Amino acid sequence: MVPVKLTVGTPKTAFHRPRHVRKALVLVILFLLSGIPIANQSVSTADEPEVEWIRFDLPEDSIRNLVGQLDENLSLEDRPLLAHSRIGIHDTSGVLFEHEIPEELLVSRPDLSLVLVSKEYRLSDVRAAISDQNGIEVREFIAPSGLLVQGTQNGLSKLLDMDGIASVQPVPLALIVDFSVMDLVESTPVRIESWRGETLLPGVDISDNWGMRLFQEIDVVAKDLLTDSILAETGRYDGYTAASIATIASEPSVAWVGHQPSLTIWNDQARNHMNINAMERYYTTDLDGSGQIVAVADSGLDHDHGDFGSRVIGNVDVIGDGSTADAHSGHGTHVACTVLGDGSRGNYEGVAPEAELYFQAMENDNSGNFQWSSINNMMNTAYNNGARIHTNSWGSSSSSDWGVYTSTSEDVDDRTRYYDQYYSGREGLVVLFAAGNDGPGSDTIGSPATAKNTITVGNSQNRYQGSPNTIMDGSSRGPVDDGRIKPDILAPGGYVRSCRAQEATDTGGSTWSDSWYLEYTGTSMATPNAAGTAALIREYITEVAQRPEPQGALVKALMILGARDVGSRDIPNMDEGWGRIDLKGTLAPNNGRGIWVDDRSVLSSTGNSKSYTFDITTPNQPFKAVLAWSDERGSRFSNTQLVNNLNLLITTPDGTEYKGNEFSQGRSIQGGTYDTLNNVEVVLIDSAEMGLWTVKVTDAGHSGSKAQPFAIAVSGVGVNDLRPDPSPVLTSFNTDIAIPQVGDDVLVEMAVSNLGNVEAENVEVIFQEEGVPLDSELFDLGPGGSKTLFWNWQPQTAGGRTLSFLIDSDDSIDEINEDNNRMDVLVNVTTPGVRIESSSPSYTLEDINATSSSWQITLTNTALLTTNASISPTGVTDPSGSTVPWYVGLDKIDFELSGQEGALINVTLVHPKGPDPGIYLVDLLGLDEDNDVSSPYTLMLDVPTLSDTRVEFDYTVIPVHPTDSTSVDIRLFNLGNEDIGYDLFLESPPGWHAGFDDLSSEGGANSASTGLMLEDGQMSIGITFVPPQVMTLAGAELTVMLQVVSQTEEARSVDYELPLVILDTPLVTVDLESSFSSIIPGNTLSLQYTIENRGNTDLLLTPKMQLPLGWTQNTVFDEIDLSWTESRNIIVSITANEDARSGDISLLMESGDETWLHTESIDVTILAEPVLTFASVEIEGETWNNIFGPGQHPTGVAINYTWVVENLQDTNWNPSVTLQLENNMLGDCTSPGIVTKGDVKAMTCTILISAMADAGTEPEFTVQLSGDQITVNETVTMFVALTKELSWKIDSLGVLQTGTPSTIQITVTNTGNSLVSGTIESQSTSSLSVEFEGVDIVNLDAGQSQKIRLVVTSSKPGTSTVELSVSGADDVTDSSFSLEISSEGEEIDDGSSSLGNTVLWSFLILIPIIVLIPLVTILRGKRNNIPAPIPATAPAGGAFSETQQQDTTPCFSCRQPILSGMLGCPSCGARYHSVCNVNSCVNCGADASTFVNA
Repeated sequence: MVPVKLTVGTPKTAFHRPRHVRKALVLVILFLLSGIPIANQSVSTADEPEVEWIRFDLPEDSIRNLVGQLDENLSLEDRPLLAHSRIGIHDTSGVLFEHEIPEELLVSRPDLSLVLVSKEYRLSDVRAAISDQNGIEVREFIAPSGLLVQGTQNGLSKLLDMDGIASVQPVPLALIVDFSVMDLVESTPVRIESWRGETLLPGVDISDNWGMRLFQEIDVVAKDLLTDSILAETGRYDGYTAASIATIASEPSVAWVGHQPSLTIWNDQARNHMNINAMERYYTTDLDGSGQIVAVADSGLDHDHGDFGSRVIGNVDVIGDGSTADAHSGHGTHVACTVLGDGSRGNYEGVAPEAELYFQAMENDNSGNFQWSSINNMMNTAYNNGARIHTNSWGSSSSSDWGVYTSTSEDVDDRTRYYDQYYSGREGLVVLFAAGNDGPGSDTIGSPATAKNTITVGNSQNRYQGSPNTIMDGSSRGPVDDGRIKPDILAPGGYVRSCRAQEATDTGGSTWSDSWYLEYTGTSMATPNAAGTAALIREYITEVAQRPEPQGALVKALMILGARDVGSRDIPNMDEGWGRIDLKGTLAPNNGRGIWVDDRSVLSSTGNSKSYTFDITTPNQPFKAVLAWSDERGSRFSNTQLVNNLNLLITTPDGTEYKGNEFSQGRSIQGGTYDTLNNVEVVLIDSAEMGLWTVKVTDAGHSGSKAQPFAIAVSGVGVNDLRPDPSPVLTSFNTDIAIPQVGDDVLVEMAVSNLGNVEAENVEVIFQEEGVPLDSELFDLGPGGSKTLFWNWQPQTAGGRTLSFLIDSDDSIDEINEDNNRMDVLVNVTTPGVRIESSSPSYTLEDINATSSSWQITLTNTALLTTNASISPTGVTDPSGSTVPWYVGLDKIDFELSGQEGALINVTLVHPKGPDPGIYLVDLLGLDEDNDVSSPYTLMLDVPTLSDTRVEFDYTVIPVHPTDSTSVDIRLFNLGNEDIGYDLFLESPPGWHAGFDDLSSEGGANSASTGLMLEDGQMSIGITFVPPQVMTLAGAELTVMLQVVSQTEEARSVDYELPLVILDTPLVTVDLESSFSSIIPGNTLSLQYTIENRGNTDLLLTPKMQLPLGWTQNTVFDEIDLSWTESRNIIVSITANEDARSGDISLLMESGDETWLHTESIDVTILAEPVLTFASVEIEGETWNNIFGPGQHPTGVAINYTWVVENLQDTNWNPSVTLQLENNMLGDCTSPGIVTKGDVKAMTCTILISAMADAGTEPEFTVQLSGDQITVNETVTMFVALTKELSWKIDSLGVLQTGTPSTIQITVTNTGNSLVSGTIESQSTSSLSVEFEGVDIVNLDAGQSQKIRLVVTSSKPGTSTVELSVSGADDVTDSSFSLEISSEGEEIDDGSSSLGNTVLWSFLILIPIIVLIPLVTILRGKRNNIPAPIPATAPAGGAFSETQQQDTTPCFSCRQPILSGMLGCPSCGARYHSVCNVNSCVNCGADASTFVNA
């Protein structure tokens, strides 16, 4: 663990970062050098010339300043001494963290330091000084005073010794780790990125003066610390972490660790709303986009829709899925057609219908998702194909990127700044990005739309009520995280109708459609409307105004110049930026106002400024100025992103000053402070006064490494960009003789430049000497153009001579500035000597392998007399100004020259192969030895960036598979004289496809870019060859062409042949056409096979069968001669013997060492041999070992039968058990489970005979075991035993009142299976009088019930008992019943006489009853055929027949016959109507939930 010292400090300045909360705790961290290994390698420098870093300056006279005054004074920046980074505020005492940082990320990076630049020095000067030092590189600017520096340990240790550095601090790992991945664990998807130079670097390579080298390529980190790593582009890898985030961030080549990008799309009245129709024919040249090429990066393109005509110049796949189709939503076709569709399929015309289209497809057709593609590569290839506008209706789908300046934002700013360097011959690139559809909340703009230099487009309503001055709710809002104004402008995007891709299958999101068009809403639709407008603005600039190709910043400035405020006046704001696009307001504002622009000016250092004056001729009209510049890329590490801060200041005729972006209620106000965040500044005056207005642009803080071009656009009365302004170029004067002598024929050179914005016609230039006209020329000159003029002059007088050049001397041209039409030059004319001349003093090296360069020069005696002369080389100087020891050869050095005689001399310079790019100066000295007059002369060797490559691979001829993809690695070597990138293209034979594996976000593309390759570096490139669907013959030879095109001005192209040979690939398929699953021994199978030769060569096949044990092959095989593409059917017969076993049946086809087969599993079924043996029967705990048990079987009692199950065969038997029962029986059986050989398994069946079963009947049940084609069963006959039983139920019983008779009803039910009859007798306590109301005799069949009524009178209160019983029913269960009766009231006492009378009457009544009872019993017995009792010695089977019971079964609840469905109680066999709802069985009390359907 690296020790960390923590101290507590106090913040000096209050800072606020949107969307984050400041931490109260101040941690001042003093990081010590950690133990992270760095490749400090000793390198030899003895043979290498020392490299001297030089500050970048513009070549003299490369800028033609338009009207305006350039002030090159210098000043110091007004900035605090601190750096506000993404993790906190750094000052000289430490760092104030604004976020929670994991402990492991507090460790410092030993190869990084944060430098604070003193306020007493200009930051750009200190930055240049650091860059001049060996062993260190400036990596990032962290506003306002910080520089992130990387270097060797020795190099970093020297920083504090340098002037202008106030503090050097360690850098924690957290600075280069995205907050979203700080706490992630291993196996998490991330993207790692390397450092930037002019482009993304492949790694780090820094050497110091002490022989130490910091060297590492990022691909090494990707391979070692990521899994499944994929090269996104040079310097960027995606993959899954195989180590901790801190470990990855510790590597020197790693500049950033963040999340992998995830993209989404930001899914015609627009022409009217933007005043396109009004401007189309405003000028003599139609504004329709002709001559303009627009690049659209989007999902895909329906290129033959019809509205594109033949104007699609390129349609390329940039993600490598091999398709450019628009197969899902049709988003890309809709967007492209909005830019430049011609409406030929209907009435929906794009903004620039004559522009041409270069399309880049980003959607994966398989998933419908957008995939990340290198922004650098997309913009470079679009520019190289002629596109000067690049529009993008997509962005990050992650809310964590809202407002964030990400690496993709850096990419956009880097490319736009690069292409706006007009002084390097570049023609500008307008880049547009949709703001997103995550509104209306603030801070919802996703990257890359957060970039500074892009035009970020919001969404206004295009159609229906509210258009065009309504901002759509979904349009994402600003600001971005550092407070910059975004979006920049609005364009119509709500309900836009444009082309419908015919192959699109997911257009449900449209709000209207027909066959050829549909209606979408979103900033995706607004952005192409803005892009079409940009095309028209460029067309105006180049064709109408006839100006040079504009900077992208100028197009942006003009778009903002004409923008309209939406709704109430409140621009600028974070909903609409600077307002809604209005092309007429941009190019032809109302009320006689004109426009004026300048994008050919540059500021190089803090304090530089340029001023312009305008004479406003009409008062009370608006005056508006827009300043825009493509700033150097910002830094993810910084809290703010402005690098070069320019200020706009407008001064009125009365001295009032207005600062850029100081607004209130949609107009500029006085006072305020200068804007330090935005790279667009605007001043808008509603009512301008007459007089001279001054527009001043000042470089207030130059923190970048390059000069800053800018664009300014002004509109107002008296401001007119359609006037010429021819003027001599003061620095252009030159003579072919540096010091002319009297009588010399001197060629005078000077240039005239048109500083205006339209063509200057009939420009006359007069050449004078000392006021005497010598010559004149007449010509036309385009806007911004220049013309070099040559004049012949022969001086006649020695000394100083004034040469004058007068332009438009008769004032016939209406110019912007009439005071810049004269140039006077003083030329000294000397006496005779010698002169060196050459028709081609500059030689451009074109062959990198050349080791010499030659010139021809002439040494001339300028005098009239003969003289001795000589010539000699004096040295060779390299581009840095250092002398190099190269040999300069002259074929002759001494001469005798007559008067004005010249000698031709060959000069040869010997130099190494491929010297470093730049201008080398070869200095020569001519000497007039007689007069001791010398004449110096310089030859120039111009060495451009020269490319050279070599391709190697490990084969003489690359073997490829005819059906499978074949991948090989080739090695590409950069043999050029500088770090160079190369574009690669593969051309495949017909039907084949060759694609690059790892040079794009998804492999398979046939074009790719290597990114920047180090000088003398090499790259391993994976190529996959995909064969066609049709088989190719073995041995066929093919050639794939690899074209390598250098990314240099020469764009050198080299073709390499990759020879291929088709491998001999034998392949046979064996397919079984028959089907089977199992077989029983003794059976035969006939199997039909199809044998097909799917390889690319003829084969002789030997068939063989492989069978399990116990099988016999019946078919005899012959060899099969099978030609290429031929197939054959064969039938094979096999038999399963009695001992056959299950297993695999395989048919093999052998040819040499190759074998092909088909294997099929077959089961041989062995049948079980079960045995079922009776074991016992158990009733109420008593067991019998014979199947009849006790001989009679009671009802309502569980009877358990048990059998033993065995299996005599060697196989498993898993039977299921089925129980078949007769009526009045219930039952269930257990399962024996799987029975194997030797097992003895028990199976028990429980049988319940219903109480409804007739006594003496013999019901049967059958138990059956079935499984695996085997069934065994057992049938058992039972004998139902006689059962007599009664149940009693009190229907109503209450409390009796003494002396009052009460009726009690009782229901008696025969719950047995035999007749019960008899007289009911009663006994009671003395206090009760009990009498029967109605009959007192019961005669009940099985299941029948009878109601008995008692009239009871109580004589005293209390509880008494009544006993009821059936006479003669000793064999009947529950033949008696007892009930308790409660009484209340007064006791009734009748006296002794009453008692006597009662006894007497009772006796008289009892005698006849005693006599009648036997008689009645006999009569009833005869009437009901009551059988006599069965003797005890009767046999078990019952030899006596009883009277047949009734066929119907009574319900135990309502006692009515059951004639339909019934329920049965499984416990006792009681039956119930299915409609009688009882809670429990009235017979046994079992819960009704247990009842079953009987």
